[in-house]
Amino acid sequence: MAVQSGPVVVTTVGEAMVVLYPEGQRPLAEAQTFGSDIGGAEFNVASSLARMGVPTAWVSRLGDDGFGHRIRRAAAEAGIDTSAVEIDDARPTGIYVKETVAARQSPGTRMHYYRSGSAASAISPALFAASPAVAAFRGSRIVHTSGITAALSATAAAAVGALSAAVGDDTIVSVDLNYRPQLWRGRPTDALEALVGQAHLLFAGLDEAQTHFGHSDAEQLFADHPRLARLVLKDDVRRASVIHRDGSATHVPSLTVEVVEPVGAGDAFAAGYLAGLAEDRDEVASLRIAHAVAALALISAGDRPVTVPGAAERDRIGSAPADEWASWRVHPGDIPWRTA
Repeated sequence: MAVQSGPVVVTTVGEAMVVLYPEGQRPLAEAQTFGSDIGGAEFNVASSLARMGVPTAWVSRLGDDGFGHRIRRAAAEAGIDTSAVEIDDARPTGIYVKETVAARQSPGTRMHYYRSGSAASAISPALFAASPAVAAFRGSRIVHTSGITAALSATAAAAVGALSAAVGDDTIVSVDLNYRPQLWRGRPTDALEALVGQAHLLFAGLDEAQTHFGHSDAEQLFADHPRLARLVLKDDVRRASVIHRDGSATHVPSLTVEVVEPVGAGDAFAAGYLAGLAEDRDEVASLRIAHAVAALALISAGDRPVTVPGAAERDRIGSAPADEWASWRVHPGDIPWRTA
């Protein structure tokens, strides 16, 4: 059931940045050396999808600098179509810094973003009107973005605010709410509402839905968003659910995971679910694949999973008996669905 190479099936829209992190998990004030990686919500989704064999394009902008060149190389290695990625010789590629901080029960992560004035912040309707993006949008079965893209700048908000007009008539518009209050501090969230209002498929955590919408009631969300056909609600370590407009729902319990680093798990979850959707799997299988790819991100130190489940592994994940699924424990030394 694996998707083979060919015409683009999924296109994602959003930024990618280089990630810096102090070696030895030292505080920034004491750090002498830094490691680096690549992150960014929609890039993370595109990377995992492409590595699972789903033909994927990415629409974005990068600076004509070393960081931008590194990201393009990583995209090519993952198999992402970057023909709709513009190179900007006047603006830099964004970066962010991950800092491990002490928490009451276990270490947490604090993010420091340096993206103001970046090449990706200049995403605009002109990018969407360029022929490479038009081809990707019109040819894709699914176009995915998130609330982070709407928050980048006024021009990015204008672009995604008209996303439904840019895609094909039969294209599924997929939106990860990704509500980050700090990105909207001091300004209205009209652009986020405009984006969510175009979604046929919406991903949201129960906590962020409560924070942004004031509730997480599926019936009310469908009433408030007439285009919405499918809602994926994530209840953290408990379960994830897919609810359809007709009220039908599917619930799949989360896996037990030994967490190494939580950043990027939501993007991995979205990639897993979209892979199941692209492969025409049922809702149980799609949610399980979403949980599995998220688990692989959780046991990875970076923002993207080190490995993703191959086609045979996705088949096993989707078809495992319920009691076997419930028994799986995921940690760096044991991936239970791994096939020989």
